[in-house]
Amino acid sequence: MNPSNEYIKHICDLYNDYYDDRIEESNPPTAGNNPKTAGEDWRPGVLAAHKSLVAFQKELEEEGIRLSTSKIKKILVTGGCWTTARSRQVQELYDRYTKEGVRDEDDPDTAGKILTAAEAVERISKELRISKVSVSVNIPYQDVVYKLEQRSKNAIRCARYRKKKRG
Repeated sequence: MNPSNEYIKHICDLYNDYYDDRIEESNPPTAGNNPKTAGEDWRPGVLAAHKSLVAFQKELEEEGIRLSTSKIKKILVTGGCWTTARSRQVQELYDRYTKEGVRDEDDPDTAGKILTAAEAVERISKELRISKVSVSVNIPYQDVVYKLEQRSKNAIRCARYRKKKRG
């Protein structure tokens, strides 16, 4: 399910900031599992310029909005509020593969082939040696990306818990 533009705007408005590592020259403020450091950057004891995704997740929960940090990051990426070297790299490759086609001098059979969203995610995952879920989180919302078979470990645990709870 693709969230509405209004919902994405709402979450971005609640975040009320933009993270761009080209400006910040710092690691993304994703750390924060420890409540004492939630909202701090990667270096202990130094306040982050931005709240961590975990700190923002807790703020959202206080508003009655329950989202995983991955979902929050994807919404912020979609809303243009979150950009990192990795997200720019993933988006550039995704756009190239799905719009311009593959530039593969080593494999002339695939050169120029325009990939489907799922094929592009698979190729980027292998090329950058990251999970398909990590690729998906760094691509703005698009319907077809949700047809991936691989889910995050947390999503699998949640599904198992819901199934067990239902009986």
